[in-house]
Amino acid sequence: MRLLILNRHSDSFAEYDRYIDHQEHEVSYVTVPAHVPMARRSSHRHLEVLSSLGDEQEVLRAAERCHREAGPFDAVFAQSEFDLLTAAAVREQLNVPGPGVQATQLFRDKPRMKEAVAEAGLRVPQFTAVTSVAQAVEFARTCGGAMVAKPRAGAASSGVVVIEPGTDPAAALAGLDLAEYEAEEHVSGPIWHVDGLRHRGRTCFQLSSQYVGTCYGFSRGEPLASVVRLDEKADLIGEFAGRCLDALDLRDGPFHLEVIESDDGPVFLEVGARVGGGEIPFVLHDVYGVDLVGDWLRVVLSQTPRTLPQGVPREHAGFLMLPEPAGLTLASRQSVLERVECLYAEVLPEPGHRFDGAGGYEKLLGRFRYRAPSAKHITDAVDETLRTYRYVLTEEGR
Repeated sequence: MRLLILNRHSDSFAEYDRYIDHQEHEVSYVTVPAHVPMARRSSHRHLEVLSSLGDEQEVLRAAERCHREAGPFDAVFAQSEFDLLTAAAVREQLNVPGPGVQATQLFRDKPRMKEAVAEAGLRVPQFTAVTSVAQAVEFARTCGGAMVAKPRAGAASSGVVVIEPGTDPAAALAGLDLAEYEAEEHVSGPIWHVDGLRHRGRTCFQLSSQYVGTCYGFSRGEPLASVVRLDEKADLIGEFAGRCLDALDLRDGPFHLEVIESDDGPVFLEVGARVGGGEIPFVLHDVYGVDLVGDWLRVVLSQTPRTLPQGVPREHAGFLMLPEPAGLTLASRQSVLERVECLYAEVLPEPGHRFDGAGGYEKLLGRFRYRAPSAKHITDAVDETLRTYRYVLTEEGR
């Protein structure tokens, strides 16, 4: 097959030769400079290097050049949330099979995904698209409780604002460009994430996990953890997630879907047609032997995924992430790998590291992965990690 990859990564996720036989398939790249040395280890067909993939029109022009040199392509692949729509636009421009812009919008545009799920009779928060503070203020008036304002195509809670009852929405939203925003009611309850893989409309693999903390809190400097659950409540959340995916017509590829466990039952929050971020792909691979990135590429290449339907897992997994303390320098830190039961891996920055606020999971204050016979073992291990992880931060380096 002739494959075009749009890539913005330069870490292990960008080692495409781990998944693709570049002798069997003709692979071309539109990529970034830091990835070029990795790409050159493979026998790529054509390479276009851009300073970033942030400009869709620039990516489309680069894809056209790839098409002239190495096309026509049989498939276009992008694994970043922020490149899915660009990949869809490339498919349409170059007449390549696969999801187009309209289908991809269901997994990038929050109002559209909620509309599709609601039309299937599944509960979603009250919501509306907004483009001005006045519209947001009016929605907050009719909403009744707390309100959440978020970018329509955002990820990782970037740009999200939670407005509590009694707070002036106009003041809370002052300074924000609301041209592409959504407002929705804040539904109370634990938040779950369901991660898995679909092939030909069937779920090959799926796990339901409950967050300890929230992604919104993480964006504001709070720890975020997650615990795989293997009980009746997890089954209920997983069944609801499957119905949401059917409503969105996701037939092939991975998914990361979030659900609120309200007092009245599960409520759809949002979904991405991609592999979940943070430690999710690592614990899935380490504990359950599931490589979602590799299987995603196998599906794109019309191959059978290695992850097939399986019985109930016997082991629980989980993770903890400590956010980046932007503007500070790590003076020292101590490993807890040998001191916390059920902790099997940790990723810590080196002393002297300056947290520049640029983001990225590789720049966090700490990343911890767990495996255990029960969910309680995981939550206890998370608590123990938070109690025992010692580090010193300074303002040096300014």
